[in-house]
Amino acid sequence: MDKKLKTEPLINEKWGTSKLPMGGVVPEGGSSKLFKTGDWRVFMPVLYDDSCTGCVKCYFVCPDDAIRMNEDEKPIFDLDYCKGCELCADVCTPGAITMELELK
Repeated sequence: MDKKLKTEPLINEKWGTSKLPMGGVVPEGGSSKLFKTGDWRVFMPVLYDDSCTGCVKCYFVCPDDAIRMNEDEKPIFDLDYCKGCELCADVCTPGAITMELELK
């Protein structure tokens, strides 16, 4: 991200809930990029490339915008933001995406 957001110092401060703004308020556009939520995940998506047909269903159902498509229309998972919800694996008709236990 090119510009520094006004909220970035508060996020990096790790100050807890005492200074949080009222819930449901977006303090400024683009601030969600600062909150990498992928560490919430227990299961992570794994692509079996040979089985993928490039249907892009997984891209459209991802609620966290954590899937990008490569030049062959096959998914690339952004594990910084993927929460492991399994929607991508559920819609994958050929079973090219599986959810595997993530060892941390």
